[in-house]
Amino acid sequence: MLALQRCVDFNDFKITLYHDGTEPFPEECFAGYPYQVEQITIDHRGIAGVRNYAIAHSEGTWIKFNDCDDMFASIYSVRQILDALHESDAFDVLWFPFYFEYLDGRRFLLDDIHPVFTHNKLFRREFLVEKNIWFNEKLTWCEDSAFLALLEMEIDINRRGKIKAESPIYCYAVRMGSLCNRPEIKFANRESFFERHKYVAEEFRKHGHIDQYNTMVVRVMCDSFLTLDRMKFDEDTSELERRVWEYFRDHKQQFLDCTAENFDLVIEACNRERDGCEPITKDEFLKWLRQLQNKHKGVE
Repeated sequence: MLALQRCVDFNDFKITLYHDGTEPFPEECFAGYPYQVEQITIDHRGIAGVRNYAIAHSEGTWIKFNDCDDMFASIYSVRQILDALHESDAFDVLWFPFYFEYLDGRRFLLDDIHPVFTHNKLFRREFLVEKNIWFNEKLTWCEDSAFLALLEMEIDINRRGKIKAESPIYCYAVRMGSLCNRPEIKFANRESFFERHKYVAEEFRKHGHIDQYNTMVVRVMCDSFLTLDRMKFDEDTSELERRVWEYFRDHKQQFLDCTAENFDLVIEACNRERDGCEPITKDEFLKWLRQLQNKHKGVE
């Protein structure tokens, strides 16, 4: 996708291809490309570990993470990015509109900063290192949205800028092999939301953002309601149910301290991301929570 780009001085950026425990490609694979590719092989660490390695060892001012199965949306996308960097001293994060492409080729425009995707963002490396913002290597899914949640705690909103473009710059493509699209690991994917939300809630607490902490505790439980009550899986969900109950037992006060306004916002957010389930109501969620309490009452 980079070789197709036009009106670009390829001396302005460096391409590093990380091999997560795999062998590098033969040099002839890149013959005729208008840019140099540096290949780095590291011990297998997973995507979060690879990205942390990239942040720690990058030599550039700005970092952009690319996935090999995505693409830039036009032949001038990189030119738009580089032009914006000439006036970027006032920012620590830059973002731009991009496409979400479905399996059937349909594209959905995402024209906001979006808290899940790293693909449509550039990060000032010095800012990430100074603020100690890294990917959580214990998360195997949702590590990018957890990373962005940490970033939102630290960034000055005035130092977050948009790259203005007449058309989307990037295209994030869902493939048959994409983790989020493989039916055999749907439950594992949903289970990972539980771990991701717990981690983000704890980071809010550690940073002293108590209102967000309380709200995130509610989000942990609301997503768990979708997973355990609304979604149908072949796997045994009893172990996850036990962990969800224990979390609620230990964080019941934070759940009760969440404001009514933020509670409603959580319900809305879960309904936007309900993955095919029918929309839920606050009453349904609370009824399920009471049933969960009664089922596990007296169980330690």
